[in-house]
Amino acid sequence: MEVQIKDNKIYAPLKDKWLVVKPEEEVRQKYICRLVDSYGYSLDQMDQERQVNNSQRGRGASRADIVIWRNKKDREENNDALIVVECKAESVTIRKEDYFQGMNYASWAHADFFVTTNLKETRIFKVVKGKIPDKLEEIVDIPNASKANNQKEIDKLLKQTKAFTRDEFSKLLFKCHNIIRNNDKLSPEAAFDEISKILFIKIRYERSNSDSQIFSAERFTALKKSREEYNKEMNIKDEKPFYQHLFDLTKQEFVHDHLFDDNAKIEIRENSFEQIVKELEIYNLSTTSDDVKGIAFEKFLGKTFRGELGQFFTPRTIVDFMVSVLDPQEGELVCDPCCGSGGFLIKAFEYVREKIEKDIEQQKEDIKAQFYGDDYDKMSDKQKQEVEAEVAQTFSYLNEELNINNEKGRLRSLSFDCIYGTDANPRMARTAKMNMIMHGDGHGGVH
Repeated sequence: MEVQIKDNKIYAPLKDKWLVVKPEEEVRQKYICRLVDSYGYSLDQMDQERQVNNSQRGRGASRADIVIWRNKKDREENNDALIVVECKAESVTIRKEDYFQGMNYASWAHADFFVTTNLKETRIFKVVKGKIPDKLEEIVDIPNASKANNQKEIDKLLKQTKAFTRDEFSKLLFKCHNIIRNNDKLSPEAAFDEISKILFIKIRYERSNSDSQIFSAERFTALKKSREEYNKEMNIKDEKPFYQHLFDLTKQEFVHDHLFDDNAKIEIRENSFEQIVKELEIYNLSTTSDDVKGIAFEKFLGKTFRGELGQFFTPRTIVDFMVSVLDPQEGELVCDPCCGSGGFLIKAFEYVREKIEKDIEQQKEDIKAQFYGDDYDKMSDKQKQEVEAEVAQTFSYLNEELNINNEKGRLRSLSFDCIYGTDANPRMARTAKMNMIMHGDGHGGVH
């Protein structure tokens, strides 16, 4: 299933009509494609902008972005939903308030799962039935359509919490470390370098596939075979192993980040590479949240380097406390002259980013208060459409302030002009950049 866009309009199959292209609408239609292609749901068991309660709130009853039922009959009879999805524009970082708002929608719809996504980050929560949510418990995934009517499978998914996932991901990285130690006899720090290369091959591949295709051992074999057949057909003699070719593509992707030397290559055997890919294939690193990847990576970092290179990392709670005491502001320069794995820089980046996001959110609330007052309800439908178009355009402009690729945006300025770190150890400087990429961004100023 593909998203259709033409003449500044986007086709919404659940409504069977063309809508104005807005960043949030584009995310919604792309996620509907993901639900169909990756999870197997059919359009007749979904709806968009479905009213989920009868109370008046602002301009009208609350509407969920996407609602999914167990089957077509449940949708037609307006029975309890299975999943409620809230969508945000790709350039918007999803904030805690968004989780609670969407969770209320999911509770009203009596759903089991609540999803919030901006495509770059997708987070999934279980819905606590019969209670107003005051604590969000993040879980691993939503069920495939084939399991939507199987309560045992649903209960199993609801028990797989994200905290469990973070710990499991950390353990998996250590398992990969042991594969290299046993097969290739590399030192812990050299083994870490090789795991980093494979992680970034996986991140590159999964980010570039819009259908959320995981870089699995099976996928690696299929890609390798396809390349061999192409080379044979074109009579190309390729002496470089395929997994080295994948690493070359990854180096090109991150060339401006200076993560890897130009002449760097993977220093482990292909069977070790395949074993590690097999271990990591249960995770899609394009949809696993930055926080899970980052914290698991930090945990792995600490144990790998502690004592091995005389590197010791400040505990996260101490970092959080010190940054809150410093209270860095937007536009101020932040520098860590001995940045290590980048813990202080990551926290400072996240701290100021949250201030910027809150300011943007307040501006949006002010705009809504200005345009959606008492006069709005008295307007004709045409006047309302004009107001909504103006608000959408203003919101789109504000969202661009949070787009890391917008050279004039506030987030870009924070990332590229305000966060600096140095470390005497080249491996540590590279690791800080990797850690920052795992956490989101802000890695450009590390040297």
